Amino acid sequence: MPITPFHGLAFMFLYFKDKRRIDPLALAVSSTFVDLEPLYYFLIGDPLNHKIWHGFTLALTVYPLLVTFGVFMMERFLKERLWSTYNAVRLEPVQVGYPLLSIYLCSLFGGFSHILFDMFTHEKMPYVIYPLAYGNPFYLGLASITVELAVIMLAIYSGLHWLRK
Repeated sequence: MPITPFHGLAFMFLYFKDKRRIDPLALAVSSTFVDLEPLYYFLIGDPLNHKIWHGFTLALTVYPLLVTFGVFMMERFLKERLWSTYNAVRLEPVQVGYPLLSIYLCSLFGGFSHILFDMFTHEKMPYVIYPLAYGNPFYLGLASITVELAVIMLAIYSGLHWLRK
């Protein structure tokens, strides 16, 4: 199972390729915050911790709208703080406030990529293609290590782009 920071870094190289259109905050938030669900269920002791938010139904509808709203508000009201944070972590932004469509598309892509990676590595994800089916027909078993390695390699690739800047 790819750990949450790798989800956030896996496609960050896209930001370094096109800083004018790719919103790093929307991409990072949308690809990582969905894991607040398993954290919550883990903390309350529920053994099945990848539930309804770890499915394409919500990841492609409600989730990107929520992330878009949150990121849009942050970029409008915390602009100066974001500038300093981006500069502190050497993202070297060309802008902080992205257009609403850009934020939405990055949010959609981040949520989709998270579920896409997780569906191959988590056996117990019953809502992955709900309501079409209950259960996870995409789980790869031991072969899921290939997906994990792919995510790690993408994260390293993004990290290298980050270091080069």
